[in-house]
Amino acid sequence: MVDALGQSARIHTTVDDGRAVVWRQWGAGPLVVLLHGNSGSWTHWVRNIAALAERFTVLVPDLPGHGDSDLPAGDVSCAAFAGLLWRGIDQIAGPDANVALAGFSLGSVLGESMARQQPLRVRQILLLRGAFTRTVPRPPELLRWRGIADPAEATRIHRHNLEVSMFGDAALVDDQAVRLHADNLERCRLDTRPLLASRELEAFLGLRCPVHGIAGERDVYGGGDAPAQGRALCEALPQAVFDMIPRAGHWAAYEAADTVNALMVRSLEMKHDQI
Repeated sequence: MVDALGQSARIHTTVDDGRAVVWRQWGAGPLVVLLHGNSGSWTHWVRNIAALAERFTVLVPDLPGHGDSDLPAGDVSCAAFAGLLWRGIDQIAGPDANVALAGFSLGSVLGESMARQQPLRVRQILLLRGAFTRTVPRPPELLRWRGIADPAEATRIHRHNLEVSMFGDAALVDDQAVRLHADNLERCRLDTRPLLASRELEAFLGLRCPVHGIAGERDVYGGGDAPAQGRALCEALPQAVFDMIPRAGHWAAYEAADTVNALMVRSLEMKHDQI
């Protein structure tokens, strides 16, 4: 499935300060940009792209230092990456293109910075993550995978880490998820800690476009209390709506793809005054 989806994509390579960013495109219709999570790639959206591409032009970058994209040349921060992504969109779709943004985890934070920089070009934003409070709960402890020579042991570690950090139901961690996760980690060359630390809280609080928060009920990065996180989102942004995915974890877009896809399509097809 992953190979076929990748082969069906139209590939764009944009250049920023001499460094390449690789984008994949599917479908036709209003432009939707999907932003993947920390240490991931376009494959974070592997179970969502086809459903969205039936109605939209879906554009998915590998973030700088991730997947097929080069390391960035300059500052590693949310603001810098947001500017870089806008310049890539300009090269592909033109400087007047307006977009809907959907971000998973780190990608949702980058989407907030993008909306802050060019608010008139963002018709709505979907935030797929568990935490909407000012203080992010302590993340789970993961097993170390680097330096493990035994492939079977490395696979066991990756599966364990997915079970405790990305999925709500350990039984749903399939072989494909383990392969994608391991491949994404191996190909990530960026130290993402400065990027994560540079989140612009004012970008989140300043969102004026329609906002749709989607979180797994068991997302550990939300502290295990998704309803409270949803209330925090709607208190911070009165225009926001929130949906909780029962029994799902952080990577709900994979674990509960059919449910998430239906929510995303419904949200993206609404007129702004209906959201």
